[in-house]
Amino acid sequence: MSKNLETIQKISKVLGVITKVLFIMTLVGAVCSLAALVFMFVCNGNADMVTKIESNGKYTMGQIIGYCIIGVVVCITHLIVLKAHRNYFLMEQKAGTPFTTEGAKAFRALGIMNIVAPMVCIIVSSIIASVSKIGDEIHMEAGIGIGVAMILLSFVLAYGAELEKK
Repeated sequence: MSKNLETIQKISKVLGVITKVLFIMTLVGAVCSLAALVFMFVCNGNADMVTKIESNGKYTMGQIIGYCIIGVVVCITHLIVLKAHRNYFLMEQKAGTPFTTEGAKAFRALGIMNIVAPMVCIIVSSIIASVSKIGDEIHMEAGIGIGVAMILLSFVLAYGAELEKK
């Protein structure tokens, strides 16, 4: 194995671990957002609780529930993307090289996912924000630049896979 390929494998392993840690942290965020959402729905049935919650801040109960739902949506979106990244790193490590046809296709799919998933999340979150009357307080970014770079790099990986076969 060449020194460069060894370096790629080490980086892949580190990124796989980082992805796993981020997945766990995001899962905790999703569970907390879901727990807060359940709590808000339970409190919403109690008029005294609603009055206390709304009198202590600048948000209505509907807005708080909207934020909780958005939190769940954002976390689930990130969980899906992180799981796909983790699967790619595991596949790449198992193959021992990023230069496989399957790896290039998976990397291209990750690039597309990095563009589409955040866009869907932004649209869904914007609809929830509008319905909840949250306003313009939601700020998210799509991974268009990273996604395009990944798609372009996937063609380099595919070319490398062709060279490996020769």
